[in-house]
Amino acid sequence: MAFVNTLVVFATPLLMAAVAGIIAERSGVLNIGLEGFMLGGAFLSAWAAGKNGSIPLALIVVLLAGLAVGALFGLVVIYLRGDQVAVGIAFNIFILGATSYGYALVTKHGGQEALQTSSMHSIDIPLLGDIGVIGPIFNQPWLTFVGYLLVPATWVVLFHSGLGIRLRACGEYAVGARAAGLSVARWRLAALVVSCMIAGLAGSYLVLADTNSFINNMSAGRGYIALAVIILARWNPLGAVLAAALFGGAQALDIQAQGGSILGAHIPVELLQTLPYVVTILAVLIVGRRVRPPDEDGRPLSIA
Repeated sequence: MAFVNTLVVFATPLLMAAVAGIIAERSGVLNIGLEGFMLGGAFLSAWAAGKNGSIPLALIVVLLAGLAVGALFGLVVIYLRGDQVAVGIAFNIFILGATSYGYALVTKHGGQEALQTSSMHSIDIPLLGDIGVIGPIFNQPWLTFVGYLLVPATWVVLFHSGLGIRLRACGEYAVGARAAGLSVARWRLAALVVSCMIAGLAGSYLVLADTNSFINNMSAGRGYIALAVIILARWNPLGAVLAAALFGGAQALDIQAQGGSILGAHIPVELLQTLPYVVTILAVLIVGRRVRPPDEDGRPLSIA
């Protein structure tokens, strides 16, 4: 049961970030900035909840910041046609530096306690929470259930609504979408902003539903792993559940095995810590060549 609970804790932020990336990529924008938005969301939620003690207020701050910064990010990569990979990586590096500076500034005046938060209220679904091994899945902080609900909601919108048809048209055939009267740039900007807001929530999960405090670089590459989750999921939110569980399970196995042994063999902790990233590389190598992204994914518009 401890393994299942740890798996959920590690898989949920990956799932939320992957859903965020799928929304952007289905519109034709490659959101490499997932890592930065997760790290920024983690810092802002710790700062807001730590100073004011209000978790809902912290989430509102993160969503508003995601909206504002996501719009600026979109302006650069969509309207100014900046290289989406280069801009995304530069953004991630900037956020890493900014949050490190913010951490030093806040803790200098208020100590580490300034970035510690209260525990998020948990929800225990009756009966389901008592089912043996899988029971922990249904007894989680309420933000976990938000992550769960994002999956079917995103799937319905993308594949079973007129809104989703228009958005996917922008990511598959921008010229045709423009000929049909759609403002491709505006659709992509809207999708990217929503993507950035959800990625910020994924970062908030790391603080509010897991550690209850912020530490430097606590996203630790999860945004990049989320990009691998998207590939394995074939840009489908439903597939992201299994893919996120795979990587979350690798991280959970790392935690469970540290200080112990696997099948009687003692393995160095440093080697175990590489397991999630080795799984990421192998999964992309094996599956990545067989999948096809949206045709316009990462391709700048010829005319905004």
